[in-house]
Amino acid sequence: MLEPLLSPCSRKDEVDSPNRPSPKEAKSPINLIANLSFKKGKIIHRSRSAPSVLFTDAGLDFHEPSEPYKSSTLIVRLSFIGVFLYVATGVLVYMTSGSFKGTTTLRPVDAVYFTMVTLCTIGYGDIVPDSTFTKIFTCGFILVGFGIIGFLLNGLVAYICDTQEAFLLSMMDENRYKNILSTYMVDEQKGRMRIRTKVCLALVVVVGFIAIGTVTVHFAEDLNWADSIYLSMTSVTTVGYGDYSFRTVIGRCFAIIWLLVSTLVVARAFIYLTEYSIHKRNRKMAKRVLQKKITISDLAAADLDNDGSISKSDFVIYKLKQMGKISEIDILQISKQFDSLEHGMDGKITLADLMETV
Repeated sequence: MLEPLLSPCSRKDEVDSPNRPSPKEAKSPINLIANLSFKKGKIIHRSRSAPSVLFTDAGLDFHEPSEPYKSSTLIVRLSFIGVFLYVATGVLVYMTSGSFKGTTTLRPVDAVYFTMVTLCTIGYGDIVPDSTFTKIFTCGFILVGFGIIGFLLNGLVAYICDTQEAFLLSMMDENRYKNILSTYMVDEQKGRMRIRTKVCLALVVVVGFIAIGTVTVHFAEDLNWADSIYLSMTSVTTVGYGDYSFRTVIGRCFAIIWLLVSTLVVARAFIYLTEYSIHKRNRKMAKRVLQKKITISDLAAADLDNDGSISKSDFVIYKLKQMGKISEIDILQISKQFDSLEHGMDGKITLADLMETV
């Protein structure tokens, strides 16, 4: 049986009120919320064990507001637009100036190939600028490709990876996949992919792109297997020594797409490796902090209100600060937000306080 939502001291006042609703109307959760205006001077509490009638039956949404709309779709659009404008600019300058030298095939293919090699910062040296204008243009072209376009494309790859992660999380509902995914791939408690799984998948994709590049180079460029692997490795890692490069039409058409995707995948793999290393270090730090015995100096540092004792919340905040998960600035900002929501003098945020801010 549900406990009354209103305190006993407020029932007598409601009987004397001329505007008191009928007993049938008073049972409605919506009317209960409306009746809060009769007792502005008193704080109404709900039993901890009572179900949240006001939140469930009234059809009102008191949940935490959703996060701001992530501009993932906008990033994808900007990525494609940025790449298109970048390639169009490079092709236009290459086709109109004619001040480039090196190994040539079909002029439009060479123009796109030169643009992609510049965008991926590989620099084979098989096609280079040959005039003052094209050299100055290439300098700016490299900066734009390395800075703006690279950032947009990295956002595109991140969007694809996040989509794959969301797909794996959605598969958690399938009973036949749940045990495998929860054990090896998905951290169900944190609601995200395991970091080591991200690293393994990224490395598998990198090896796959190297294998595809090796096979294609072997047949398209007529290189032996050792040189094919060598060219693939120096390409995906953006080293590009220049002793080997793509010199045929078929090879350059393949390189236009393969170089763009493979270099970004390799960069993402290194990001995951760094993330895994940081995550492992943070876990060691957290374990060391939790195993450390509290001392008198720790007691004095954790005593936020200087009363000679620490509460559970003080202890948790102090440990989080030691782990590096929260800073003093974060605590001050959170406390400031709490003070803006709390209108009473009891140090608590009530339903009435939240309704006053609406």
